[in-house]
Amino acid sequence: MALKQSREVPKDAVVLDEIEATNYVWEVVSNWDSLSDTWALRYAPMVLGGVSAISGIIINDHYRKKLKLGNFGFFSSVIPISIMPGLMTALFHRHTISTNMLLMKNEGCPVCYEIRSAVIQWGFGVAYPMVLGPTSALMFASRYSTYRVPNLAEGPKVVFGFLSKLTKPLHTTLVYMGAFQLVLSSVLTYFEMKNHISMSRKIEAIESKVLEEHELA
Repeated sequence: MALKQSREVPKDAVVLDEIEATNYVWEVVSNWDSLSDTWALRYAPMVLGGVSAISGIIINDHYRKKLKLGNFGFFSSVIPISIMPGLMTALFHRHTISTNMLLMKNEGCPVCYEIRSAVIQWGFGVAYPMVLGPTSALMFASRYSTYRVPNLAEGPKVVFGFLSKLTKPLHTTLVYMGAFQLVLSSVLTYFEMKNHISMSRKIEAIESKVLEEHELA
């Protein structure tokens, strides 16, 4: 059964609310025989989540090394800076990109999906760990006295100057990571759209064949 949005409901149609429709479309994707038709829909959120987690690890590791933290507060920093961005990227992408695509929301704007996907990826893969990474490292460095860090009482200019000095060696890596994630999210979202179109056409072809056979019978 093909899933369609319509203001006029046919007599033989099965009406689903959004939650039921979401469960239905993902069940279709999960049970689809050909992996080539569904690989992006199935794995894109996990891949993008993994990339965000790796980005968080790199950013967190940079500041921890600069402030000579060693193992101090390692798990307290790796969970919010690495694991959480990965999980949030995967969840947000699956819900706001993949699911909306399958439910045919914003059907006339494929570019909207790519832009939204890029924003989610950059937000959780770069911006989020770049806020928490240095903040966490400064807090632990101050607590465990592993490095002389400026006091907030010295003024925001001093603190930002110190952070800028710490971040400078990371600039090139950040540019490459950000660009890679933007490109990857756009490419995977494009293939998700191709998967969705391929599945829709095959479902419609199967339904047309069944209707023809029913009319001939």
